[in-house]
Amino acid sequence: MEYDYLYEMYKIPKKKINQINNETELISVVFNDFNVQNAKNFISYSDLSLNEISQIVPVSLSTLQRTFKNKKKLNSALSEVFIELGEIYKIGLQAFDGNKERLNEYLHTENPYFNHKRPLDIMNTHKGRDLVKDELLRIEYSGFS
Repeated sequence: MEYDYLYEMYKIPKKKINQINNETELISVVFNDFNVQNAKNFISYSDLSLNEISQIVPVSLSTLQRTFKNKKKLNSALSEVFIELGEIYKIGLQAFDGNKERLNEYLHTENPYFNHKRPLDIMNTHKGRDLVKDELLRIEYSGFS
């Protein structure tokens, strides 16, 4: 199913995932059900550091740490970024034949397509995340992995 990555990356319950039939319903999950533990699960899954995540999400490292310590639910802006990161990982894993290490190497390597910045360095905006997704799709469909 299209949304199975939500379980693998975030440990969102399969019962909830099975209720998602389109992007509108995914938005509902992001706004209503995504929580701190889901975000922590993604960080663990991705092997990105909390510091790297804090460079991507719209809050400082200290705010992110406080949020993880004191709250059960993330605000919708943070939830949305974490879901977008999952989409990047989903596309990236397809592009790199399921090899997460190769995907992480790609994310940490300067790339001429991004003006010699690392993909991680431009993922702090929605547009940057879209550019990374687009490049990963090009890799997947052109066979450059």
